Amino acid sequence: MPEDATVEEIPEDQCLDLLAGESLGRIATVTGGQPLIFPVNYVLEGRTVAFRTDPGTKLDSATLGKVAFEVDSVDAEHREGWSVMVQGVGREITDAWDTWSQSVTSHHLEPWAAGEKEHWVAIASPVFSGRRIRR
Repeated sequence: MPEDATVEEIPEDQCLDLLAGESLGRIATVTGGQPLIFPVNYVLEGRTVAFRTDPGTKLDSATLGKVAFEVDSVDAEHREGWSVMVQGVGREITDAWDTWSQSVTSHHLEPWAAGEKEHWVAIASPVFSGRRIRR
């Protein structure tokens, strides 16, 4: 790392602000002992990150399993950037009737990928961490 660059930890409140300003991230799951990473469009509701998906590997591996979610921004020209990670447990909330789930699924979320994406998955019990490289 260049001498004039510093790495800073990003506090949770700033992690949430950074997450709120983006709409595309990556969800990491484990299937058959192998890590898998999928790009997803997401919403942030309070401290909850949620995304929509179709039936398949992503839904199966993210539901009731440990997951990690990551969003970042890079300025290659200035060699600066930040990364925010959310760790927790994936929970399908598609048909849930509790107030929290209904609040999350009330958001308008239009995934970029084709498909119905009728299933909502939220990251429960989230732990936020972030790092920033500045020059």
